[in-house]
Order: sequence, then structure tokens, then C-alpha cells
Amino acid sequence: MLPDTVIDNRYKIIKSLGGGGMANVYLAYDKFLNRHVTFKMMRLDMKDDTNLAKRFKREAIAATELVHDNIVQVYDTGEYEGTQYLVMEYVEGMDLKTFITDNFPIPYQQVVDIMTQILSAVQAAHAADIIHRDLKPQNILINDAGQVKITDFGIAVAKSLQNMTQTNTVIGSVHYLSPEQTRGGMASTKSDIYALGVMLYEMLTKQVPYEGDTPVAVAMKHATEDMPSVRDFDPRIPQALENVILKATAKRPQDRYSNAAAMSDDLSTALSPRRSDEERFAPMSETTDETRIIPMAQIQDQLKTGVSSDKSLPDDAPEEPSIKDAIIEHGKKGYAVKSIAKMVDRTPSYVRQVLKENGIKFRKAPKWPWAILGVVILGTLVVMFLNYQSSKLVVPDVTNLTQDSATNKLQKAGLTVGSVSSTTSTTVDKGNVVRTSPKSGSEAKKGDTINLIISSGRAKVRFGDYVGSDYAMTAAQLRAQGYTVNKQDSASDDVAAGKIMSQSVDADGKVDPTSTTVVFTVSTGAAKVTVPDFTNKATQQQVQDWASQHDIVVNFNTQYDGTTKKDYVISQSIRGGSNITKDMVLLVTISRGPQTDSSSSSSVSSSSSSSDASKSSSSSASSSDSSHKN
Repeated sequence: MLPDTVIDNRYKIIKSLGGGGMANVYLAYDKFLNRHVTFKMMRLDMKDDTNLAKRFKREAIAATELVHDNIVQVYDTGEYEGTQYLVMEYVEGMDLKTFITDNFPIPYQQVVDIMTQILSAVQAAHAADIIHRDLKPQNILINDAGQVKITDFGIAVAKSLQNMTQTNTVIGSVHYLSPEQTRGGMASTKSDIYALGVMLYEMLTKQVPYEGDTPVAVAMKHATEDMPSVRDFDPRIPQALENVILKATAKRPQDRYSNAAAMSDDLSTALSPRRSDEERFAPMSETTDETRIIPMAQIQDQLKTGVSSDKSLPDDAPEEPSIKDAIIEHGKKGYAVKSIAKMVDRTPSYVRQVLKENGIKFRKAPKWPWAILGVVILGTLVVMFLNYQSSKLVVPDVTNLTQDSATNKLQKAGLTVGSVSSTTSTTVDKGNVVRTSPKSGSEAKKGDTINLIISSGRAKVRFGDYVGSDYAMTAAQLRAQGYTVNKQDSASDDVAAGKIMSQSVDADGKVDPTSTTVVFTVSTGAAKVTVPDFTNKATQQQVQDWASQHDIVVNFNTQYDGTTKKDYVISQSIRGGSNITKDMVLLVTISRGPQTDSSSSSSVSSSSSSSDASKSSSSSASSSDSSHKN
């Protein structure tokens, strides 16, 4: 659409803002309400696509139902030359994808603040029974004031209407697609939470967790591979912050946060020092879940067309034999009624009836064999119980012991030492045991294998360059990682107040956060100088000397004055005791003494700067001579 095009005598197109697979987006001006708006119009080549038209309408419906500070507001809808359009709030800023690229690395506290705003909006949408289904950084806008707004509800759907949509449709961006969606499952609020976890991963690493040559390959990784560790990318990232990602992106929806509010609550304390020793999040065992294998061809077709195949082969399991046939067969072999009843899981009366109908004589089981069998079974159970009790152990606590000492203690307890791995630790000395797997206090049997995790010492990480960063945000971020942060104020004419000017720790230095103290020199802004009261107390030369010492510019005026001694200050433009910066100019009036009869002028002015006192004196003298000559 060309600039200056006017839609419905109201919306004037200014410029293109971009486009996507479904619509083109423009900056427009609302002539009625005198404001800039975002004008979104379906692509002309798509206007006859009824499915896309429905999605476009759904976006309008979904967005108009949501009024939230962090959701882009839809103002108007309409149709122009047979093509649908939306008029939305214009957000002057950038999308989160661009923000990450331009501002990486983003301070952890800022990451938390951005994600908190997103979660607030998502929770509001979910409370209104709206699932976004396409949460990604490109659909998150950040204005110049740092406010976050979610947009593009084009594939959003009401939870109550999901059974009316194609449940086998894969919709959304493959890099943020939940495992259940890649398997052809229905999107839910938990799917949105998964996408939020991936976005949090991207904000901390500047990359998505899974890459592949094809969308199918990426989708398979979401469904089968563990979430990569952000701490492998940057060990300084607090474990508690990584745990938010791990819980949000758990493979099973039931292992994720119950809702966006719960994720927000957990995220709000992720940088707290009290969570600095938090262990890595591990979801519940998935052993009870049935593993579903999806043919590759089906996944490829699903990602290519948007719809998965519903074709499935019937089970080839043979039909179970008839219960009656089994009863008859056992009856012919002479089994007692009660024995047959237990074998086929039927009542004795039913068994007797079947046998009678088929002319098979049946017998009652003698009581004494069963009594003997009962005694035997009971005795066996007692022996098994006693054996179990005698073999039951508790894994001893070997924390803080050396590897050799821990091995001896476990062997003495009747246990076997298995694998030995290492991990960093802030509390356990290098070479000593951090924990065991299974953990101490757990039940075990004689001979069970116990794995040791040994401390490799405190983790040392690159400190990083924080010069030019905001001190308050940086200090909070580093303290959450265990650093001791001190501040030293310093005035600066070049560096804005609150920004870091220098740091005591080398940017490329490898340090242990928990034992490192860093001193930041922080700008207080331009230096301020207190102006003395020069009136009737100082000569021009004395004022000039003071100005030169403090690098202050002074302009001098001279005039005749019968009450002030010659060369002394009559008045000053800035009152004594005031604080000024070096970019301000002080105006001072100097007395030339009382006016004589030969003087034809009552006042003559001259000026000078602090940088050259001799010029000031010469200027004043020249002014005086000139006055007398005139």
C-alpha cells in the first residue's frame, strides 16, 4: 500500500513497518483522534483464503477482549476493497528479538523485569480463557520507556473453543513449539508457558535452545532432547534462574508451572542470595508415561501442511481365547472349581454352571492340600520378609568426606561405590564429597551401587566489563551471584550520573564470585563548585584567580560606583554560597571608583574569561581609557 493512502476517510498510511505470511503492517495516522496507529491489513493474495480470514477475525476478537497494560490494544476493525484490516495501538520501539540483538548481554535483573511484564500479560490472557499459541520474541514489543507489550493474537484461541478447531494442526513457530504440539497434541496454557521458557533461554544466551537443518529436525529435538543448560553458556547465570527455564520447558506439561502467575512468583526470587545454593531442577520421572513414536513422514507432512495425519494402523494383537473355552479345557483336565475360578478370574458359581452345561463333572478341592499350601506360602512370606529386613540399609551421610573416606564408609555399610563425577561447590572443599546418588538417608539394599559427586572447588568465571553500565542494576545482579560490591563516587563532566566509570577487577580476570570484592567508581555527574560571596570583599584579580583555579568562566563588567572601592566587586550574577557546574558563566561587576567631572560616561563594560587574567585586566584598562578619550 502506497504512503498517503487514506482508508475509510480516516486512516492515512505513512510508511510500511513490515509484513508476514498473513498480513502487511503499516504506520498510519488516525485523522479523527489525532494519533499514530498501527494499521494491519491482510495480504491481497490471501484475501480469498477463508481460513486466514477466520484467523484474522479471531485476532481482533481475542485482542479486543483483553485490556491490559502489557497487551497491544486493538482500536478498530474494518474492510477496505474487500480486504480485512485491524487498527491497533502504535508502540514506538522495537521487538524483543531486535532488543536482544542490540543489547546483549542483558543484565539479569532487566531480563527478569521484561519477563515479569510478559508473564503478567499472559496470565491476563489465560484468565480470559485465551491461549496465544505463538509466543516468540518477534511478537513482544518494547517501547522507549521499557514497557513490554504482547501483540499478534492471530492464532490465539479460546480454551473453550479448542474442540471446535483442528486439534491435529501444528500452529506456531517451531523454535518455541512445545513437545506436545510437535506430537500433534492440543495447545494449552502449558504450551504458552513452554514458549515463555524458551524465550527466557534466548534472552540469557542470545540463541534458541534447538537448531536444525529443517523444521522437522527442530521439532524432534523439542520432543526428545534435554533442554541445554544456560550455565554451560555462562556459568555466572544463577542456578535458580536456570531452574525457571527448566521447569517452564519440562517435556511433560504436568511438570511445568501450573500457570503464568506461579512462574512469575518463582522468577521474582531467582536472583535472591538465599537461593544461591539451589540444586538443578529435575522433573518427575516419566516412566509412567507411555512413549508415543510418531512416523517421520507424518511429522514432515504435519509441519509442511499444518495438519497431521489421523491414519493409524490397528493393533495386531490376537483375540483373547473365550473364557468358557478355558473353563472347559481346565475342567476336562480335572482342576477343582475354585482353582479354575482363580485362573479365569470368575466366580466359582459361574465356573460350575459352565462345566454343568457342557456335561463336565467337577470336584471340590480337598481342604487339607489348601491348608498345607497356605502354611507353605505363609512360611515363604515370613522368610522373604526377614531376608528383606536383614538386607535393608540406609545410605550413610558422607558429605564433606574425602573420596577415599567416603568409599570406605559406604563399603563398610555393605554398599558398592559406582561412578565418580565432579561439580563446583561454594560450601564443600575441593576433593570432598558434595552429595551421593541416591542421596544420604535413602533406603538401599545390600550391594546397591552408590554414585559419588566430588567437589571441584568454587567455580571461576570471567568477570566481565561493566564500564558504562548502570550501577544500581549491575550491583544487584552481581550481588545475586555472590559478589561483594562497593561503590566509590566521582564527579565527571563526560559520564552521566549513576553510570560506572571504572572497576577494580579486570574484565577478563577469572574469579570466584563468592570470594570476590569489586569496587566500582560511579559518576555523580558534572562537578559542582561553590561560588563565594565576592561582593565588596574581592578584587577583580582575586575573582579571576579563583575562576582559573576552578576552571569557571567569568565575564566582567565595570562601572563607576561611589560606595565600592575601585577594582572591588560591586555585584555578581550568582549568589554567594550557590553550587554551579563548569558549564555555567559567572557575571561580575567591578567598581571603577567614583565618577569624576571629566567622565562623560557613567558606565563602561568589558568582559574576560577565567582562562586569561591578563586579558581581563587589559580589557578593563582599555575600556577605561576609551571612556576618558570619549
